[in-house]
Amino acid sequence: MRKKWTPFRITALSLVSALAAAGALTGAASPASADTSAVRVEYTCTTSAGPGAQMTVWVVGGLPNDGAGSNSAPGNQYFYIDVDLDMRELRPVLTLAEGVRLDGDSTARLGARIVGPDGTRTTEAAFTFAPKWLQTTQGTAVRAAGAFPAQVLSVPGGYDVRVDDLALTLRPKRADGTPLGTITASCTHDPAQNDLLGTVLVQGLIAERPPRPDGLTVVSTTPTSVTLTWQGYPWWNKIGGYDVYLDGDGGHTGFVTENQVTLTGLTPDTQHRAKVVTVDVQGIRSKMSKGLIFTLPRA
Repeated sequence: MRKKWTPFRITALSLVSALAAAGALTGAASPASADTSAVRVEYTCTTSAGPGAQMTVWVVGGLPNDGAGSNSAPGNQYFYIDVDLDMRELRPVLTLAEGVRLDGDSTARLGARIVGPDGTRTTEAAFTFAPKWLQTTQGTAVRAAGAFPAQVLSVPGGYDVRVDDLALTLRPKRADGTPLGTITASCTHDPAQNDLLGTVLVQGLIAERPPRPDGLTVVSTTPTSVTLTWQGYPWWNKIGGYDVYLDGDGGHTGFVTENQVTLTGLTPDTQHRAKVVTVDVQGIRSKMSKGLIFTLPRA
């Protein structure tokens, strides 16, 4: 008979204090964030533009730090895995007679398997492309940002996140914005290749924190600014405000007391990922919100 798993409950502030005392953290100000993991995958693609092609893709993922330690998540609580694509060799897929531009209407989908002690489940991440002008695609980095749907894992243990097939829908344009049609590609990789993006450790631990913000939305944009809003939720302590992050944990843009912020001084025609963390009056922090990917207009 299988032993029933009873999770250990602890407040996030106590968890941070314990980890700091053990040398695992440098201070209570560290956000519930994500560690970056990456894997290089060689894909063989069948395209609508002609014969098959080979393509190199770096898959870069942000694994959760929602539990106790790196790449961890409490059991029975949802978490997010951000993922970016860095395509260094699009030339065989996107045959160019002239320079072209790719925008956010070019998309990709990446399959993945999550393999752990309770078996294997499949999931799929959706991406939008960052704006890019291409005069040659050989050796030029083309990037797209996305995320897997929220994951909830129950049985404690290590869960390997392994990438699978990749599908591209490319809509190149001329410099003046004139569409050049749609090119699709269906890409597979040799199963003998390394396809391990990273391992998430699911723990029998419930870190009680303020609820994470939800409903992060773009209100308006200019070529150099964006206004964001989101939904915050009450909990035991009074909410003090929100930390806002742009393009990773190192992109802390400031602390606000309302559930809205305007970020200025940004670069036109760029893609970004924003996240928000709730902070209560005692300094207890929520997990990071789901990332919101947006693109600023051209100047």
